[in-house]
Amino acid sequence: MALSSVAYYSNAIVGSPQQGGDVNIYEANTNPKFPVGYGFKRADGNVFRYCHVGTATRAGNLVGPTTASGGATYNAVALVGSTASVAVPGESNIKAGQSGSHFVEATVAAIAKDKYRGSYLITTQGTGMGHTYRIKGNTATDDPASGNIRIQLYDAITSGMNIYTGTIIVPSMYTDLTVTAISSSQVTGVLMADTSSTKIYGWVCTHGVSGCCEDGTNTVTAGYQVSVSTVTAGAYACLYRSGGTVLASSVAVPIIGYSITPSAAGAASNRSGAIYLTLE
Repeated sequence: MALSSVAYYSNAIVGSPQQGGDVNIYEANTNPKFPVGYGFKRADGNVFRYCHVGTATRAGNLVGPTTASGGATYNAVALVGSTASVAVPGESNIKAGQSGSHFVEATVAAIAKDKYRGSYLITTQGTGMGHTYRIKGNTATDDPASGNIRIQLYDAITSGMNIYTGTIIVPSMYTDLTVTAISSSQVTGVLMADTSSTKIYGWVCTHGVSGCCEDGTNTVTAGYQVSVSTVTAGAYACLYRSGGTVLASSVAVPIIGYSITPSAAGAASNRSGAIYLTLE
């Protein structure tokens, strides 16, 4: 049937905190206008997140966090037992690492102040295993004790930790973004506006229709699942070629959506196709 002549479309969003009733997703900012990670769903169903981009990056590229920003390593920190930790002002009756505290003390070399801010501390084994805490900030190495740092959590610890508690620190998906590396295991979405060395905050599309840099080598076919490219940084590729052959069976890459329309012929890293993102 034909499209109704009275169908109504809107590009507006519901009013957002501190900003009124509209957002310009094609604007990059020097100073943040929203908290990093703040998101909204537009009237057409597309979802966008406000992000910090650490390097100059062109719109239309896939971007993701640099793992060096927030750890992303097993046993990234060796926790200090509560009996050996330095008392935290304001928590005189609770020691760092105990249930109810907002702090953990850990031994880790050469870490700058707030390197882990916005990241996640995940307990992987031992006492307190199975919890995920969002990190508010951290001191630099040698504060509060030689070789140690203090990590502040947004929420109180629900199950105490000790020196045998295993940890992983995972960076925020919305901080210090850069063009996704070839075969990257972490992808946030498609950048909406060019960023520079000074314009470092902007919007990323995580769900819905978006143009995106296309793989420079492998054939892209409409309707196929797409993943991070294994040959072109910042690009997408079909998980399977049109012939049905696995694109890269030896490489683990996240599925990010499906192809709507491939691009016309063009040079590698200089063409875009239409995809439907399903990252959230």
